[in-house]
Amino acid sequence: PDFDEQYHDSMTSDARKSYQGPFYDEDDWINEMYADIYSGKWNIRLGKQIVFWSEVEMVRTVDRINPLDLRYTTPGIDPWDEIKLGLWMMRGFYNSDLPGQLVFEWIWIPGDYEGVRTPREGSNWGGPPGPQGPKDLRPLPFGQQAAIDEQWRRSQPAFTLSNSQFAFRIRGNSEVALLGDYYLLDWTLSWFHGMNNTPVANRATLGEPGSRDPSTTNGYLNALALYRVNPDIFPNPGEVPRGLWEYKFFDVIGTSVQTYVPKIGSVVRGEVSYEIGLPENKADPEEDSPSFAKQITGTTERDVVNVGLTLDKPLKSNWLSQRWGASGVFDCTFGWFGQWRLGDVSRIRRTFAYQDKSQSNFTLTVRTRLQHNSIWPTVRFLYNTRNWGYGVFAVRYTPGKHMRYELGYLWFFAHDKYQFREAYAENKDTIYFRIGYEF
Repeated sequence: PDFDEQYHDSMTSDARKSYQGPFYDEDDWINEMYADIYSGKWNIRLGKQIVFWSEVEMVRTVDRINPLDLRYTTPGIDPWDEIKLGLWMMRGFYNSDLPGQLVFEWIWIPGDYEGVRTPREGSNWGGPPGPQGPKDLRPLPFGQQAAIDEQWRRSQPAFTLSNSQFAFRIRGNSEVALLGDYYLLDWTLSWFHGMNNTPVANRATLGEPGSRDPSTTNGYLNALALYRVNPDIFPNPGEVPRGLWEYKFFDVIGTSVQTYVPKIGSVVRGEVSYEIGLPENKADPEEDSPSFAKQITGTTERDVVNVGLTLDKPLKSNWLSQRWGASGVFDCTFGWFGQWRLGDVSRIRRTFAYQDKSQSNFTLTVRTRLQHNSIWPTVRFLYNTRNWGYGVFAVRYTPGKHMRYELGYLWFFAHDKYQFREAYAENKDTIYFRIGYEF
């Protein structure tokens, strides 16, 4: 906002401050800081932590504990553990002598909550900036996206023990015989009880469909939509009462397994999660409006099944090794991810591929190393079967022990950008350059 006039003028002065500095937890001075305590077979970890439970990449299945910060990067550029937000928690491990070398892990998050952080309105990754007006009236109130983001932030749960979140996991190894071969399986079973990263409407303040009263949820959304056309009808969003939205708990039961398969020379990884009681907004399917714009008629819950399967296989190229001083190995990862929403979805206000019950994604990642491991090219693709997705082409240069440089191009495509939230980035192709110092 210091350099982009349109971006600057679409925000209030308070919004600019919250973007420019670590206010409202927009940027954290410390994302991870903890102390480990060891005693025999016990390990207790106290502090702000990031939990990484997933065995697969680019699409999350089992791994739901830490929220994401999507303002500066995407899963196509960085791995999950580098875009997560740390949470204050107590985490314990018990390394048992039971068969399978079982490790028991438990997590207690005593009321610390962070919602998913999305790009600011007017930024490249965010929605368009708010409507403009005469210079003597600037700064104008928020635009539609920023106003909703502000309301969600004002409705976030308090840091209290009653909002505690819990997780438990068992990890072990088992040898199994299959078709004459023996496989060593690294497996996990997990459970997570926590709050969803995005809220649903507060039924007590829902209001009548068609209302323009900004003190109710429906009236607030209607006023925001009309504000795009006539800013005079809507007051500053900062004056709207709190509590129009609420964050609700849900549960996730998950399992994962990985093993090396000698016949295909690959590591196979799989995950399955079952989300119980995921909070949803309801709408009237007969209303003549797009699904994402329908009036909210109430809230409900739906169970969701997520499945992820990846195959890691190295491919050898002698020519590359001889000509470019490379390792000659392409590390390739192929993935498939499916998601199914159970029950009736006709009255769900916003689903993936609106009012559909399932979706599938295919992923591909290829990495190699050149010039004696100083140059690291990487290509990633994600393709959704509804014909949207993205690709990342990146080159990382590591000339020595400390300096790190990366140049990349992020390409989006979508047949219909309203099919899914990620598909809305259809016209946001980006070139990025990163500089890092490692010590």
